[in-house]
Amino acid sequence: MKFSLFFFSAKWVEPHGDCYRMLRESAVYADRNGFESVWTPERHFSKFGGLYPSPSVTSAALATITTNIGLRAGSVVLPLQNPLRVAEEWAMIDNLSGGRVGVSFASGWHINDFVLSPQAYEHRRELMYEGIETVQQLWQGRSIGLPNGQGREVSVAIYPRPAQSRIPIWITAQTDATFAKAGGFGANLLTNMNYQSMEMLRAKIGEYRAAYASSGATGRGHVTLMVHTYIGDVSAIETKAKPAYAEYLLTNLDLQSERAKGLGLTVEASEEDKQFLISRAVDRMIGRVGLIGPPEHCLEQVGHFREAGVDEIACLVDFGVDFDSVMSSLDCVEWLKRRFQ
Repeated sequence: MKFSLFFFSAKWVEPHGDCYRMLRESAVYADRNGFESVWTPERHFSKFGGLYPSPSVTSAALATITTNIGLRAGSVVLPLQNPLRVAEEWAMIDNLSGGRVGVSFASGWHINDFVLSPQAYEHRRELMYEGIETVQQLWQGRSIGLPNGQGREVSVAIYPRPAQSRIPIWITAQTDATFAKAGGFGANLLTNMNYQSMEMLRAKIGEYRAAYASSGATGRGHVTLMVHTYIGDVSAIETKAKPAYAEYLLTNLDLQSERAKGLGLTVEASEEDKQFLISRAVDRMIGRVGLIGPPEHCLEQVGHFREAGVDEIACLVDFGVDFDSVMSSLDCVEWLKRRFQ
């Protein structure tokens, strides 16, 4: 079992505040203590994850302060981007980092994000896979034909040449179909526990492995699971983790409401309904599917993830617990890592 860090903050910091301190110092800690990678997302126009609109920018910054740890995008929403620019940027970061990048690609899910590329929304899934193939071709040094400013097709390749001969690729997946598609594509897989039980996760990973085996790719693939993480004593869980995660979920509910409005749907929920939903979700995360709890509980939980077929746990640490407490919790995560390695 490999251990990584994942960042997806919903904690808005006012201008001139040091909103990336936790990212920087946690990444340096993980780099010094043998963690696998640091994942940063792509989110737009919302407080939920809004500190991270560009994983290429955050990874480039982390490349200058780390030396060993992998730098990964979780995820690049490819239908919003030009695949040529994606390949160029990540090839540059690959050189800055000495060959440490990896990218998980996503098709996008929030309709309002597609103000960046409105024409891509309807066919976003097909565009994602087409774009991945383009990125792979460019990364391997091949040229592609594209129209220039006069509409005449020209052949282009990317510079600088990347440090790695092949770009490590993940696909961000939640549904059964996407798990199987990722396996058939011969890609690694990034998922989370937000909308699935341990039994569902185990079954989907089985489908992924079977599809991967039939893809012709070497190995058996690699499953990365994003898990909300805070390890501490019972008092710290009650006074720090629970209220922080509840506030985090409330921000996510607001985002889901925005998404529904963008789709032309009306969602009305009373404050009482919201609190009930949040209470149930907090109990589920802390009791059954997260790494939020005392060390021995989390040790047992990692065992369950391993039995389900997970290869790497990406610990989402910035869901609202204060900086000093998160940094102390990382020592417990490092203890877990050593136990499983």
